[in-house]
This record gives sequence, C-alpha cells and structure tokens, in this order.
Amino acid sequence: MTAERRTGAIHDLRERLLEARRSSDHDALPGLIDDVEALARRGYRCCLVDFDKFRPAYYVRVIGFEEARVEAELEFPIEPGLRSVQRLPLSHLVDYDEADPQNIRSIYQRLSPYVRQRRARLRPASRPRHHDSVDLPMRLRAKRGQPSSMLAWWAVAGLLFVSSLVVFVVA
Repeated sequence: MTAERRTGAIHDLRERLLEARRSSDHDALPGLIDDVEALARRGYRCCLVDFDKFRPAYYVRVIGFEEARVEAELEFPIEPGLRSVQRLPLSHLVDYDEADPQNIRSIYQRLSPYVRQRRARLRPASRPRHHDSVDLPMRLRAKRGQPSSMLAWWAVAGLLFVSSLVVFVVA
C-alpha cells in the first residue's frame, strides 16, 4: 500500500463502512453515499475482486450509488453474458494499488465477518421477456399476439414510400 492515499478512494470508503458496521453507527452511511457519488462524478476506476481466488475479477468505473450498492460499469474483461452496469457491494471493490493477492487476503480477513458471499453476484445481460403478465392491459396483450397486422402496416408504408419516390423521379 502507498503511504499517501487520495481522499475518497475506495480504501477510505471501505474502512469507514467497516468502522460504521463495527460500531453500529448508521449516521455514517449518508456521508458514504455522498462520497461514492463524488467518485462517480470523477469517473473513478477500481477493481472488483473475487475473494475465492484473491485476485481482481473485473476493472470497473464507479457511476453512482443505488439500492445500497455501488453502481459500476464493467470495463475489462468484456463479458457479453453480463450487464455492463452492475450494483456491487463496496466490500468487494479495491483501489488499483490494493489489487495484489496479499492485500486482497488482508482486506478479506478484516471484512470476513460482514461478507455474505466471497464473490459478488453479477446480473446477466437482459433478454427480451416474452411472458404475459397481469399488469399489462388487455389491449396490449392482444396486440402482441398479432404481428401480421404490424407487418401489413410496414408493407403499406413501404409501398407508399416507393410510389412517392417514383412520382418524384418521373416528375
């Protein structure tokens, strides 16, 4: 670790979170959220670690804070099967200068009483969902079942476009 630390680095935020959990001081949490948001405004980059292998799993860019998690964009490696924006626990993020296996082991030893999972759960890439749900209005469900009518509208629109193009060229 370096002797000098930048204020607002993931290390500092993680240590503050750890201290707040140890002392059950929930008043410290709003300040942490503000500091994560400040990192997001700077486009701060750090690592998502895998505590099973004690190594960085992804390089990420902090983009915000939502639902009690740091919102970050996965930058490297590119993983098509995962959403590019993930909500990650602060405990699983480390600064670049902390990303060696020995530091990650040390971080895990301090956090282990509070870490529920050794690997952060990452959300898969979203796929179009094709299921009827009760919250869709009946007319929308009815329209979804009639793709041929939409195809007919596109055919008519294409025919009108081509005929107007022919009239324009001939005239």
